[in-house]
Amino acid sequence: MLDQRIRYFLTIAETGSLSEAAERLGLSQSGLSRQLKLLEDHLGRPLFARTGRGVVLNDIGKRLDAAARPAFEAIDATLEMLRTEFGVVQGSLRIAMVHTLSLYFLPPLLAQFHASHPGINTYLLGRGSPEVVNLVGTGKVDLGFVYDVAVTIDGLDVERLFEERMCLVHHRDTAVDVPTDAGPPWSAPLITFPKYYALRQMLHRAQLDRHVVAEVETVDTMLRLVSCKLGVCVLPDLIPDSEFEHLQLERTPISLPDLRRWVVGIRRRDAKPALAGAHLMALAKAWRTTRATP
Repeated sequence: MLDQRIRYFLTIAETGSLSEAAERLGLSQSGLSRQLKLLEDHLGRPLFARTGRGVVLNDIGKRLDAAARPAFEAIDATLEMLRTEFGVVQGSLRIAMVHTLSLYFLPPLLAQFHASHPGINTYLLGRGSPEVVNLVGTGKVDLGFVYDVAVTIDGLDVERLFEERMCLVHHRDTAVDVPTDAGPPWSAPLITFPKYYALRQMLHRAQLDRHVVAEVETVDTMLRLVSCKLGVCVLPDLIPDSEFEHLQLERTPISLPDLRRWVVGIRRRDAKPALAGAHLMALAKAWRTTRATP
């Protein structure tokens, strides 16, 4: 139990919050507080100072963290290496992604990953770009897939994966004009993401979101509104035609302005990556050379 309480202590130190640590560990906050108290009683000293926002390590806590964290990371890495060496790869992998990637990137990637890692459970979260970055930065997920322009905090390793070009999606009965100059490539009302999404910010920089009729947080809702002829939307051209055809939608290339962005994989720099996460990131990096065009 002493070893387990030290692991609890390390999670509290990492999150700076008893409630957040309890949620991550699957414990009640009162139960975690009791385990921390037993560890502090064993040492005869408190390990944290309480603040208005949570807890921070005191001098004793910093000494324990500095000694215990590398030791437990080394033990965990060795155990995982041995399990992998003998074909036993189990556990879970938490992944956050922007919504558009669920339509063409993550499904085939995870199918390929699970073919060689059937014992891993993947937990997926679809979020807006800033939320994906925050989830990775705070350690709530192991990996994130997002757009490079959204990575605005330090302490993250960023892997460039592939580049997306935007296209105009509209109902097949809706005529759209794509001019040759840098003016707006459509005159129809726009259905798009809220202002804090990376794609919306791209459209705003290009001054293409002046006639917004609906803001939605999921691609599925966006496409269904377009299918009702409420307006048009802008999405990555890597989304397969099958996602459009059943809704009687078509795509039109956008040549000007130049709407392109890089998809990147991100993870915390100070977190020792699990082998399963490293394998998934390696598959994601290889995906750009093997993907098929829509």
